[in-house]
Amino acid sequence: MTVGVAVKVFDGIVLAADSATTLNLQDGSGNVVDHQVYNNAHKVFHLHRDLPIAGMTFGLGQIGNASISTLAKDLRQRLMGRDKSKGDWSVDSDTYKLESVAARVVEHMYEELYAPLHASGPTPPVLGFVVAGYSSESDQAEVWQITIEGTATPPVPVLIGSTTAYGWWAFAQPQPVGRLFNGIDDDLLTDILAMPGVDKADVIAKAKARQGNPALPPMPLADAIDLAHFMVDTTVGYRRFMPGTDTVGGPVDVASISRHEGFRWINRKYYYPTDLNPKDPHP
Repeated sequence: MTVGVAVKVFDGIVLAADSATTLNLQDGSGNVVDHQVYNNAHKVFHLHRDLPIAGMTFGLGQIGNASISTLAKDLRQRLMGRDKSKGDWSVDSDTYKLESVAARVVEHMYEELYAPLHASGPTPPVLGFVVAGYSSESDQAEVWQITIEGTATPPVPVLIGSTTAYGWWAFAQPQPVGRLFNGIDDDLLTDILAMPGVDKADVIAKAKARQGNPALPPMPLADAIDLAHFMVDTTVGYRRFMPGTDTVGGPVDVASISRHEGFRWINRKYYYPTDLNPKDPHP
């Protein structure tokens, strides 16, 4: 499992995620009998080294024999024009739209890989992907979400954070920060609204009245970075002390994307010492 957070303010956007990935251990009959958690998965990506475009994943950790991290880097090669077999995928830095990048995620992850592999057999866990950053001619960031839930219906990128929308979004396990800042998590609100005889308008109004907004649009980007990190840390602590498997944990990766500084790593784990690899681009 995962927690991923996006915080968007006037000066840019921040992506933060934990590092836990959970494998289901099965017996000879295919029944899940236990779980194995690793705390070094990569879930935040720079999708073009020269442009302010980033990605974040949650849910399913691999497709076939490749992790989502590896597949995201394959996508980056295409978007940068380094995959000769996909030359038309190269992004034009003067005219690109973030929506088009999100569409390429669908084409790469779903159409080429996920759908053929899972066309038959049991439906795997949901694969979520967030594309965030700036379109070529925009002075404000956008956030697009792609949700792959089986092969019955192709996913369509959804604009969850337009250039005029600001705030925060939590993915995969949003309940802890939802309860903290909104007073109620979305799952419970959905259950309440589904109850017979409930005045839905009244419930929604009361829920909104309890919402807090820690991500004020004029907030400095450095504070938005701290907020995103705090939200992930809060979820990690919540899962640690709740009964059951610690499905959120490990180092927190954080990246910011801004209009002038572009993509910047704030926290980033490596499986090798960077001082011994000075020429490595540290993707």
